[in-house]
Amino acid sequence: MKWLKKSSAVLASLMLASVVAAGCGGNNASDSPAGSAQPDGAASSELKPYEVMMVFPDAPQKDNQLVQDAMNDYLKKTYPELNMTVKLNPIDWGAWSDKTNLMMASGDKMDLLFAADWLGFQQQVTKGGLLPLDDLLAKYGPDIEAVEKDYHEPAKRGGKLYGIHTHQELGGAQGVYLNKELVDKYNFDLTALKSGKVEDLEPMLKTIKENEPGITPLVAPSFPLEAYYSSTNLDSITSIAAINTVGTAPDDYTVINSFTTPRYMELAKLTNKWYKAGYINKDALTPGLDAWKKLQAGKGFAFVSDMDILADMEIGKADISPNGSIKAGREMLQIPLNIDRLQTGKMTATMYAISKSSEDPERAMMLLNLFYKDKDLLTLFNFGIEGKHYVLKDGQIALPEGQTTDSVGYYHDIMWQLGNQMLNYTRVGEDPDKYKNYEKFNEKISSNRSRIFGFVFDPEPVKNELISIDNANKTFVDGLKSGQLDPEEVVPKMLEKQKAAGADKVIAEAQKQLDAWLK
Repeated sequence: MKWLKKSSAVLASLMLASVVAAGCGGNNASDSPAGSAQPDGAASSELKPYEVMMVFPDAPQKDNQLVQDAMNDYLKKTYPELNMTVKLNPIDWGAWSDKTNLMMASGDKMDLLFAADWLGFQQQVTKGGLLPLDDLLAKYGPDIEAVEKDYHEPAKRGGKLYGIHTHQELGGAQGVYLNKELVDKYNFDLTALKSGKVEDLEPMLKTIKENEPGITPLVAPSFPLEAYYSSTNLDSITSIAAINTVGTAPDDYTVINSFTTPRYMELAKLTNKWYKAGYINKDALTPGLDAWKKLQAGKGFAFVSDMDILADMEIGKADISPNGSIKAGREMLQIPLNIDRLQTGKMTATMYAISKSSEDPERAMMLLNLFYKDKDLLTLFNFGIEGKHYVLKDGQIALPEGQTTDSVGYYHDIMWQLGNQMLNYTRVGEDPDKYKNYEKFNEKISSNRSRIFGFVFDPEPVKNELISIDNANKTFVDGLKSGQLDPEEVVPKMLEKQKAAGADKVIAEAQKQLDAWLK
């Protein structure tokens, strides 16, 4: 694959240089005389100078200006033909929605804008705040296309593309972490978990409960089975609407209420049974509870959660968890019980868009494209200036001697937001093979698509019902998640409340939209 990537990168660079040289595109770019931009940067650019403003969520960084200056020095030296600079405009997480909505409403200049469905991407498109990207991507995004061309469909609205997915892991895996010391002590046979059924964990939980006073068999911050249930059993559409993938035909597109499946009831009853047996901690719903700290303190045996992504992970296969072992301060095994399908929601969870208020969308796309091919530029944005904000230690990012994350002036963990993550360094303490694992893992994910990959539900016709349903769920869901409520008694009551809040209307609307999409 390396030769293919290298060839793609060379081709991409040539394509971009060709595009710039031809002076294609509108706005400022189209005003420029064509044909004299030099790929080697020897001559001055025909493009007018332009500052690309990047708006993204991040905690304040003391040395933001220093890093911005360093990025601009690099752009000037490495890509003089693009004649662009960058303005980094991070917005604190807590103020993100208010500030970006205000900037959009007032028409303030923004070029590249972080976007995600969980941060109002749909509403931004509906309000006309984002530009369609199809033509810009075709002209100026060859390095984006080299890695993301198969994954644009979920970010399309009305047939037009509005977001560019960050190149990263395409899904996740859910399963159980186990304290290896206790697995070895009791010589647990882990082959039973090759079934992928969390129920087969029960004999181990029972042994720990009976023999290890002071250790919680299954540590839970909330519902330990929630992620496992939804990803294993459903192709989700919205909060309650989904396609049941268990025991249904591959061409079955019947939309159901996700709380009505037999499997949901089975797992809710299992959680309640484990809670009453004392396998799950009684303080599972305490705000701020950190399950990893319980494991770190030696007070927990197992933990159901998302898994570290490893290259050759398989359902039921036990491996040492690199990051789980670091977080727990002891060797932890991880055993995947489910590996995601390629889902629409994952593709719209981390994107960049171009704002309608951009004065030069072409240059914005050119800069975004660079983050998919240029490791040095991406490293400046992610980690700052080498020697001042970081040093390389055995190929990993480390803090300079005597510095802390608070004192160093530029330290954040937003590497997941931008560009091609496979180009990123890892930090000391992370699995050095993290991104190699992602690439291998993605082959598995991309070969197993959701039945409805690419379908995007428009919640607008039922937005009031969805709010009412969420409010109705609050009375019950936490108690079910923790195992503290009896599901046989409570689930029927919850379904009645959901029905009164408009669940049938939501399901019908989802079916209507899905049927239209399938035609």
